[in-house]
Amino acid sequence: MGIIKPIGALDRGIHKDQVIALGEADAQAVIDSGQYDLLKVYIEMKRYELYLKAAMDKIRETAMAVAQETGMKSFNYADAQVTNMQRRVFHFDKDPTWCRLHDAFEFQKNRLKEHEEILKHVDSENSSYIDEETGELIELVPPTMEVVESIIVKL
Repeated sequence: MGIIKPIGALDRGIHKDQVIALGEADAQAVIDSGQYDLLKVYIEMKRYELYLKAAMDKIRETAMAVAQETGMKSFNYADAQVTNMQRRVFHFDKDPTWCRLHDAFEFQKNRLKEHEEILKHVDSENSSYIDEETGELIELVPPTMEVVESIIVKL
């Protein structure tokens, strides 16, 4: 029993959902076995995640060239659907109206962040303050809070 299958060991005929289910089942078997230091396993898997991402990024361009040589927009290969695609990327920063709207949007985003920081420190239901720019009385309603537990692994 192992959680990492070697390249080529996964059945090519199974669909994405089945690959996910297989990964979950293999992980559950490792957990249930009680044979492993699961924190160490998780850290090692984070290393593999980084390794696989780097390898895939490096291979992607050559694989893309091979796929494009077919001359087909879509085709089946190695029990997978491959689609050659193009996407357009627009750069709007030369348009003055776009720049003005973008700057206004960024300003509002910053105001929102500032307001969120104020709300994080509201203690009572009846808090308020005067907006220095507008003179408006701003009512403050404390936010609800949810605590989510997680771990961060830095390699």
